[in-house]
Formats: sequence, structure tokens, C-alpha cells
Amino acid sequence: MSNYSSEHINIIVDTVPKGLLGTFVPGQSISGKVVYTPRAQVDIDHVVIICKGTCFTRITERNGNTTSYYTEKIILFRNLETIFRGPHTIPAGTYVWPFQFQLPASANYSRKSHRRDDQYRLGDQELPPTFKLASSNPQANVTYKLKVKVNPGKFIHKTERTKELPVWSVSPVPLKPPVALDSYSEGDGRFKSNSLRPTQHTFKEKMRHAFTSDASLRTPEINIAVQFKMPRCVSATQYMPVELACKYTKMGQNDPESPELVLDGCTFSLKLYANVRASGLNDHHKSEKETVVSHTIRDNQELLPLDGSFVPIWEPIRLADMTSHVHGLVPTFRTWTIGMCYKMVVKIRIRHVQTGHIWKLESKFPFEILPGEAPVPAYSKQQTSLVEAGPSALYPPQLESENQASSSSSAAPPEFRDDLAPPSYNSGDVWRIGPDMKRAY
Repeated sequence: MSNYSSEHINIIVDTVPKGLLGTFVPGQSISGKVVYTPRAQVDIDHVVIICKGTCFTRITERNGNTTSYYTEKIILFRNLETIFRGPHTIPAGTYVWPFQFQLPASANYSRKSHRRDDQYRLGDQELPPTFKLASSNPQANVTYKLKVKVNPGKFIHKTERTKELPVWSVSPVPLKPPVALDSYSEGDGRFKSNSLRPTQHTFKEKMRHAFTSDASLRTPEINIAVQFKMPRCVSATQYMPVELACKYTKMGQNDPESPELVLDGCTFSLKLYANVRASGLNDHHKSEKETVVSHTIRDNQELLPLDGSFVPIWEPIRLADMTSHVHGLVPTFRTWTIGMCYKMVVKIRIRHVQTGHIWKLESKFPFEILPGEAPVPAYSKQQTSLVEAGPSALYPPQLESENQASSSSSAAPPEFRDDLAPPSYNSGDVWRIGPDMKRAY
């Protein structure tokens, strides 16, 4: 393994995210430390850390044998800090450098007006949330990263390491409880079958049924109308009541009086729809959709009322409980080159207890995911880092203040002393790590 390997760099973020799902928020200060552990002696010019936000889109268009790529990259912000300045030759060991950045609250990008601007958002705006479209065409992502570079700009003896930061906006005021809205589900609510008869027809009754219109011989049926009720505008961590109403209408004298119906299951599919554009001589547009959530509620075996009254089909549930990839529940947003929205598709299955017949019904409606709430939950306490920031091997222990906590990332750097400082690698000297911390000539 090379002495200049990204595996020798570790970026540790000490700041606790303010978002309820472990996301940082615009305007939040982020601090931590860079731990560098070279396995052998290395020459270091300088080490920098960069905090950067990017909005990137790419659209691929094919026309016969010709393929064209249109890319637009928007730098939301970029901050750089030099955490070590050389040149120095340093031996194998562990070196710890603190850092601190503050995420901006907003970003601005000057983009010329084009058609379809109504699908996007222009001008100064809050930082868009971390986002990545799963498709390869179009490509669209909003990323926030910390990047450490050792000897940046050099052809050899350089390395770097990146750490992504999930960033979501938060609501400046507490969110109101979600309001559930109802709508009729689509699908055939009729079930007509001879199996609904208490007794089967005799031969004579079958013949009369075939050649007459005797109402007493008509095939019985069950005719139901289903309404589904749930909120359509929530944050990923708000609890949503989920209710169902089933209305049975008896159409003929042979229809059952009170058929026994139960919920056989319910599947939630949250669909993401994205409009993406990238600049060329003109704007190039492409749309994409993908499923963000697919969650099934099992049957509860409880008989449904037949009078059209709403009953809960499950305990109130959160979007965050429907998926193991909670950072995929990006709040609805629009920015200069990306516009996205959601649609919820609910597939309902209702079963007739006696015959086992299943009605398959569906509800579709626009859906919006709101930004989260600002308060940090009780369980998100400050976590201690796996690597404590102790005295750096670049500086002798005696330069540390006796009452200075080794784990503090906000402490001022030790005083520079030429007689104790690491040698320049141009001088031919090598720093030796040991109890006396002296130079080796």
C-alpha cells in the first residue's frame, strides 16, 4: 500500500445534526477533526479541508449514432480551510487537526430565463435538500461534502478523502398536525356470483332463470364503494392516521343482507416525479419517476362496517417507518435545474369472508413531504467520537496546556517554536517520535 493512501485519512464530525432524521440544517455550524495516520514517513506540503455544496444535472440525448451530453453544475457554496502547512517530513503516527465550518442559510445562482421556468425556481433560495435521482439518464443530485486533500495540486504524493453530509431544511415554526383527506377508491366494487346463494337452484329454477326475468331468480351480488382517508401533506416524521370506509348497497332481493368483509391488506407506494434540465445552446429537459416507498399493511381480520363510516385500519404511521432509507424521503423542493414532486398510490384489498373473493381498489393523489421540525429529539444526545483528539505527534506533549482537554476541537493551536517544530523535509532532518521528542540527524 502507498504511503499516500485515502485509507489513512478519517473525517470525524462531532456536531450533532439538528434534523430529526440525522440531517444537518442550513445555517448550522459543523465542527470535527481530521485524523491522519500514515504508516510510514511522508512529505507534506499542506493539508486542506473543503466544505462544498453542489447541484448537478446531466442529460444524455441520442440521435442515431450520435450521443450528446449536456451538463450543468451549480456551486452552491465552497469554503476552504488549511489545517496543516508545511513543508515537513513527518514519520508514521497519528495526527489530529480540528476544523469548523458554517453552512450558509441560502444560495444564489444567476440563470437566464428560459421556457418551462414555472417547473423550477430561480433566484436566491434556501439551500436545497440532499437529493439523488437513481436513474442514469437524466442524472440529478444535490450533494454536500467535506473533502480533505493532502498535498493538493501535486502530481504525486497526494491523496484525498470525502465525507457526505445529509442536509435538509427545517420548518421555522412547529408543524401543524396533519389533516386527513378522503377520496373514493377506483376499481370495480361489484362481485356477482352464484356462490352467494344460500342454496343452489334446481334444474327447473335454472331454466326459468335462463328464459324469464323473474327477479327472485337473479344472481346475487355484493356492491361496495370504498373511501380511503389519510393526510397528503406531512413531514417524514409526523404520524399519519390511516382510515377506510366501506359502503355496501343492496341492489336486489337476492343480495346478502350483511356480507362479512375484512381488509386483506393495503400497500402504499410513494412515487417521485422529477423534472431535470441542463444548459446547452438551449435548455435540454428530461423527466423521470421512481418509487421511494413501498410499504404493506397486513390484514387485521376485523369486520368492516358497511354503513360508510370511517375506521382506522392501522395505528398512525410515519413515512420514516415505511422505509429503511429515511434520507430518501427528501422534502418536496424546486431549484434552478431540478423540480420534484410526489404522488401517493394506495392499493387496497378487501376480502369477502365466506367466498374468499378479493376486491382490488386503488387511490391516487398528489403528495407533499414537508421540511422537518427543528427541535433535536431527546434520544439524539452528543455522541463521543471513536477517535479522541489528543496531542498531535507534530507537537511535543509539553506544548499542551495542563488544563486543556485533549478532546476539545475548539482549542487554540500550540505556540510555534522553531527549536521544537518538525523539520522541513527539504532540510534532510527527520522528526523522531519518542519520550524525549528530539530530532534525529
